[in-house]
Amino acid sequence: MALPGVDGIKAFRALLKAALRHYGLRAIDVRQCAPDAQQDERARSLTRETTMSAFSERIRSQKKGLFKVADLEGGKELTLTISHLDEEMEMFGKTVDILNFQETGQQLQLNFTTAEFLLDNFGDDPSNYADKKVTLYLANYEYNRETKLGIRLKLPGLPAAVLAAEQHQRGDGQTRVRPERKADLDDEIPF
Repeated sequence: MALPGVDGIKAFRALLKAALRHYGLRAIDVRQCAPDAQQDERARSLTRETTMSAFSERIRSQKKGLFKVADLEGGKELTLTISHLDEEMEMFGKTVDILNFQETGQQLQLNFTTAEFLLDNFGDDPSNYADKKVTLYLANYEYNRETKLGIRLKLPGLPAAVLAAEQHQRGDGQTRVRPERKADLDDEIPF
């Protein structure tokens, strides 16, 4: 029986989902039994009416989970500070890399393009990514001859239009910002 103000069905589904994901437990039978009137009255008398403090409200209102395209629709961009990279995490039966941020509880699941951006701009050692700032934005990509939107990364202050023009000009679908190679490198053997 759920306490007043708690959606019992949603809470129970969340409990089952957590039991499966964290402990490998799966419910095979679920039944609902109606409580007698005496138990029901006692449950109704229990109230959880408390005023939320500003701290509590701020903490509970923070989003959790992975960033989605819907979070950035309408040209919205988010500049965040990288906390750390979780490598080779098991999620929904596949191995993924997850980028964590200091300002939010939300995370970004890396794809090939976003991973290449991190390697190109911050180096090969993920421990060096901490405290670096990146901006999340939406960009078009083509998959199975369909144009879709995906979350991309860029350095703060760099307009997305510049990246889109560079991407279109290069034609490879990648939004990498690499320093130009110096032309004065001499590979000739000196003997």
